[in-house]
Amino acid sequence: MRTLILFPIFFLLLFASCSIFSQEFNIPRISIDELKALMDNGQDIVILDTQPNKIYQLRHIKGAISFPWVRKIEPSAVEKLPRNRLIVLYCDCGPEEGDSNYMALQFKRLGFVQTKVLAYPSIGGWVEKGYPIEAKTPD
Repeated sequence: MRTLILFPIFFLLLFASCSIFSQEFNIPRISIDELKALMDNGQDIVILDTQPNKIYQLRHIKGAISFPWVRKIEPSAVEKLPRNRLIVLYCDCGPEEGDSNYMALQFKRLGFVQTKVLAYPSIGGWVEKGYPIEAKTPD
């Protein structure tokens, strides 16, 4: 009898925790065209490329800053970034933007409330549309 009572309670708690967990990871997306329009209108945006630095050097959205994926962002790593501006993170890691999404979650936890992830196809779609990119040329 005790098991019959505890079993539904367990599933209720499990369901509630999953719901809270999924809401926490619900980072807003910004489309490629929306980001380009904001840039064209002179919006003050911080764009962060979360790919490894070697990939960033090959190509990145014009004006983007290299901020490679890390498991845990230290507060000192973001202390110079403005907290009152839109932060857009991107990667080239598939339809769920997993790396950027994870990094955006960390940014939100560090107090960056205006944080979005560039929607798939991200940098690949940006390039396909012919939008401006930069690359570091070998020295």
